[in-house]
Amino acid sequence: MRGGTTTHAVALLFALVPSLGGLFGSQLVAQTNADDMRVRIGVTAGGIGSIGASVEFLWGSRSIDVNLSTFSFREASLAVTGKQYFGSGDLRPFLGVGLWGIVGSTGNEGDRGGKALLFRVPVGADWNFTGSHHLGAVVAVNEGLWIDRADPEDDTPISHRPVPLPGFYYRFEP
Repeated sequence: MRGGTTTHAVALLFALVPSLGGLFGSQLVAQTNADDMRVRIGVTAGGIGSIGASVEFLWGSRSIDVNLSTFSFREASLAVTGKQYFGSGDLRPFLGVGLWGIVGSTGNEGDRGGKALLFRVPVGADWNFTGSHHLGAVVAVNEGLWIDRADPEDDTPISHRPVPLPGFYYRFEP
């Protein structure tokens, strides 16, 4: 494993944690009706899996997005992302930071399964096309932090090369 790249990723994560505190911490000081929590539920395509479901908790222009997805039903992906939306129109860009975990199996008997943890930075746009219906597009740059491969004899180190993955979603605000 290349220690320098891992050190840079961990340092970046620690540098962004206080920023998230600034994003979400101000909500405790003074809330208005516009800052009351809202929930959006939806479906996803691409990104952390071919198909998935999401729940997003919004406070004003900030949110926490929880996405559960799969590529082939042999694995499950879970991403938790803090996001900041910009602007007040129907089309709002956003920037986020989060973690993505994936657990999977090859399907072979006796397989112990594999696990990985990735750091992700999504950039995208959310379009409110009718009152409570939203479409979104995102490109998330992902970088591996940790891996436990299914094959115990495979000691290949995790790739620390950033990988951009596009995704789309539909969300409904009840």
